[in-house]
Amino acid sequence: MRRADEGTLLALEDIIAIATELQSLYPLAVSVADDVTVSRSRGDGVAVSTSTISDPTAAAALDGRRARRQQRVKRCRREIRAAMTSLRAAAAAATLAADS
Repeated sequence: MRRADEGTLLALEDIIAIATELQSLYPLAVSVADDVTVSRSRGDGVAVSTSTISDPTAAAALDGRRARRQQRVKRCRREIRAAMTSLRAAAAAATLAADS
């Protein structure tokens, strides 16, 4: 075997290890992205002394942390699809090379 082939086999082992880790991390990332804790003030309910109404649901929906986490999960989905496309292309190339 050539050195390039050995390096490719090591890369395949890395891909398998990373995919296994990703399989356990992705569900955690999705659950964290959806979970936003809203800080509660001393008074629960409608604020009477101000002109704004306390709306914890809107506060959770508009929280910047939640939006950033969901963008990261969206990017992760996109990268996983791209990796899958590349792996399928590599498998097709290896099949053609082995068939010749």
